[in-house]
Amino acid sequence: MGDTFVGQRGGVSAQALRRVLWLHTACMGVAGVVFFVFPAAASMVWPWALPPLAARFLGSLLIAGAVCSLDLLRARDYSGLFVIGLLAVGDVLIAASALLGVGETGISPGLLVVLAVFGIAAVLLTMVVVPAVQDPPPGAPVPRLLQVFFFVHLLVVLPVGLAMFLAPGWAQPLWPWRMTLLNVRLIGSFFFGAAFISAWALRQRTLESLRATLALYAAFATLATMAALIHLSLFDPARIATWAFFALYLFVAAGSLLFLLRMRRAG
Repeated sequence: MGDTFVGQRGGVSAQALRRVLWLHTACMGVAGVVFFVFPAAASMVWPWALPPLAARFLGSLLIAGAVCSLDLLRARDYSGLFVIGLLAVGDVLIAASALLGVGETGISPGLLVVLAVFGIAAVLLTMVVVPAVQDPPPGAPVPRLLQVFFFVHLLVVLPVGLAMFLAPGWAQPLWPWRMTLLNVRLIGSFFFGAAFISAWALRQRTLESLRATLALYAAFATLATMAALIHLSLFDPARIATWAFFALYLFVAAGSLLFLLRMRRAG
């Protein structure tokens, strides 16, 4: 590996890139495990009340981000690096959800911590990772079925994310379990951010450039499904929203894992 990557947007030190990816992996991984395994304790640092299921959802997202950057580090293939830059969009949306709720939460140490952590992460990823994005080398084309997978995902997460993030009061009754409006917007930021990733994935032309994205989706959807099963008593089986929720997450988890397995066998 050379000293500098010359990507589509300029150059960046290879050492700096790997340091940022390792830092992202470690910080997101540790924080994600804490939120997922110890949701009550972790929620104490959050600026508003975060029930265990919402905390575990946040933990699932953070762990998935760590899995994504670790996959890029392990393979040393940076054609799919831009997905990490899109995680910076997710960081901005999470910080924005905290800012939009400041009228209810007030300015607290927890709020400042959230804004600092996700804001710094977004700036760091944008400044170091995005300039290192490389043109994908020749490789296997993206299967039609995988394009359909990302298209279906985009069709679902974009309207859901927009509704939850911009109109949490309207979206709350449609969600499969009760949450405060602050947490509706927080979860909505996950969906909204995922829409950017799936839109980007649909533009890719080589299968290898999507490996890290599939690892991200597989980790998040699998862990989020596990979190929902842990708190299954919150779900009403008589509601269509409950079955739609589990159908979406099982679709994303199974689809991502199957495509990853197919790539490993082909490689």
